[in-house]
Amino acid sequence: MTTHDRGFNGQSRESELNEPVSFSLGLHRCVGNAELYRRLLDRFVATRLTVPDDIRGLWLAGNLTESAMMAHSMISTAGTLGATALSEAARALQQAFKQEPAKVEECLKIFGYEHGLAIASIRKHIGS
Repeated sequence: MTTHDRGFNGQSRESELNEPVSFSLGLHRCVGNAELYRRLLDRFVATRLTVPDDIRGLWLAGNLTESAMMAHSMISTAGTLGATALSEAARALQQAFKQEPAKVEECLKIFGYEHGLAIASIRKHIGS
């Protein structure tokens, strides 16, 4: 196994397949810059803890445009970090806001679940 096949914490990519966050993928998306990746992980945990509740609140207040915009920002943010399932859940949520309002509640639940898994995984990884 090459150095490139190891994640941020030395874990192999194969062992990350069933994890909420692929740290090797996130590091790759940060062009191997471990310091940058660590800052992004720290910032995500510090500033994105309440995103599922924030989106739900906007939706319940009838602000579909801002709800969809917040979900959209999570698509790329989660993707950059290597949280693929969270990114996909955010994409499904954005689509629901725009095209399938009957699916919003279900998508919010899935998004909240994936968000919680990603936060827990990142916290464990960075030791906070």
